[in-house]
Amino acid sequence: MTVAISPTGILPEELMRPRKLREVMEFLVSFPATGDTKEGLLIGWARAVGVKVNSSQRARVRESGNDRQAPTR
Repeated sequence: MTVAISPTGILPEELMRPRKLREVMEFLVSFPATGDTKEGLLIGWARAVGVKVNSSQRARVRESGNDRQAPTR
């Protein structure tokens, strides 16, 4: 299980709103971090703003991690 990570200081303040899930996911997908870190930030954001994220949303962010991408040739 991934542990929540505080998004304070990482996510822009304007994304700290419940209706910003899509934008938060886009930000995290492009954010240079491991998949577990990205997922932890998503969970931390969700808890901070009082929304729920489902397993497919968590997986999408996690799989975009720089430790999960296939090596380039």
